[in-house]
Amino acid sequence: MRYQTSRHHTGSHGVSRATRRLRHTRRLSPWDATDEDLQFMATLTERLGAPPVSTMMRYCGPEARHLDQLGESLGDWRRMLEALARRYPHLPRSGQRASDGTTLDSAPERIVWETLVQMVPDELELCCHPLLEEGRYLRSDFGLCVPEEETPLVCIEVMGMLGSDRICRADVEEASLDRLAKKEDWFSQPDRPLLRVIWLDMMAHPDWLEAICSEAIEAAVAQLVCNRKERRTSVPDRSARYGKQRSLSVSRWRARE
Repeated sequence: MRYQTSRHHTGSHGVSRATRRLRHTRRLSPWDATDEDLQFMATLTERLGAPPVSTMMRYCGPEARHLDQLGESLGDWRRMLEALARRYPHLPRSGQRASDGTTLDSAPERIVWETLVQMVPDELELCCHPLLEEGRYLRSDFGLCVPEEETPLVCIEVMGMLGSDRICRADVEEASLDRLAKKEDWFSQPDRPLLRVIWLDMMAHPDWLEAICSEAIEAAVAQLVCNRKERRTSVPDRSARYGKQRSLSVSRWRARE
């Protein structure tokens, strides 16, 4: 009995032509980023100075709906970031190290830092994790301070897990909200620095993020001016006191005459 076998025509390396055609026409997985996804991410990364985090996608509108789905899997999101780096090698890479060399505690902190550090005027200093109270481990994420002074004029808290709607989807998000509530209570006491909170949905919109950072800086400058005025008024006016003493001496001299 004769058996007939069919074979693919192979090239010089023994790889079938059919296999080569299959490799060139491989369909894109629905869990891979599309060209539109990468273009959207590139634009947002350039505006923020750092790649956005996956949880920001839920606040970016319909253009980021597929990216929001990819963000539900660490593997899918990582592949998207790798594709973004290949397509746009000039863009900042993901991570917690800012462009000025500062290492932050999280990617959301880095995003806010990249925006703030470009806007802070010379009379202020942007400090990282300032200690708010001696003898107690209570820190803020960032502080706008007068150079060489430890107490911030304005403190900034970065809520990198939640939007301003405060809707929690996990226990860890509820825990972060509880920590914020304790800090808000501390800041509400007299003679405490001002507090500004930056939420995840604010980071998702660069214009909104820049506006809240600008407002925080303006509040710090206003507080600085107010403090300087208070210091001037609290210092006795030596020239006025000297003039009063001189007039009193003159009057006494005339009385003796």
